[in-house]
Amino acid sequence: MMPTPNSSKPLSIVITGATSGIGLQLAMDYLSQGHDMYTVGRNSDVLHTLAAMGAKTIQLDLTDYDAVMQAFSDIKTLDLFIAAAGVCEYIDMPNFDSRSIMRVMNANYGSLVHAIEALLPALKATKGKIVTVGSASALVPFVRAEGYGSSKAAIHYLSKTLQMSLQPYGVKVALVVPGFVKTPMTLQNDFPMPFLQTVQQASQAIQQGIANDDNVIEFPQTLVQPLKLLAQLPDAVWHFVGSKLSHTT
Repeated sequence: MMPTPNSSKPLSIVITGATSGIGLQLAMDYLSQGHDMYTVGRNSDVLHTLAAMGAKTIQLDLTDYDAVMQAFSDIKTLDLFIAAAGVCEYIDMPNFDSRSIMRVMNANYGSLVHAIEALLPALKATKGKIVTVGSASALVPFVRAEGYGSSKAAIHYLSKTLQMSLQPYGVKVALVVPGFVKTPMTLQNDFPMPFLQTVQQASQAIQQGIANDDNVIEFPQTLVQPLKLLAQLPDAVWHFVGSKLSHTT
């Protein structure tokens, strides 16, 4: 079994999306614990800061398949891969923007599958763990989130499938289902965000879930559990709610 992040043995960890939000906080927290870190992101200034803290840094466009394969080719063994890279763009109807949706799909889902392909041999070598970051928004339909919600729903399906298909190879997969977290990405939100979490709270919840070997890491329960209950409502209810939310005067 893979050692837990709380064990005395340093782990080899890759975190994508490590220059902002949840990924950055996780990177700093794991670095402070003495783990062997590869931090991946686009912000060169933040990468320099992480390098000064002891991280191996990789500046990379995760949507570029060939660049991802090359960047990770030297990593032969890996205990933990946390895929925290992600973006959000909202769609304002009636202007359906397919390019916006595909940008979000490529950034959130495409970057994940590229990284998994590149890192899977190293994870199989140590019977390591993949941690994907979904979203509570994938549990129920929300207007304007056609692209973001779809990308996160795809991550949920992929993660639950990989939990089964990678089991024979000793590689575990955990799905993170966060609610609202205060990050640069959520600063664009112009609507109430109930039970808003800090990045520190999010990082602690994810670290604890990994240490507990949880298959699904959900937080905060005060938001996620009601959404899971609401997801059981008939489609007609959600169509009615959606029509009210999207109504303009």
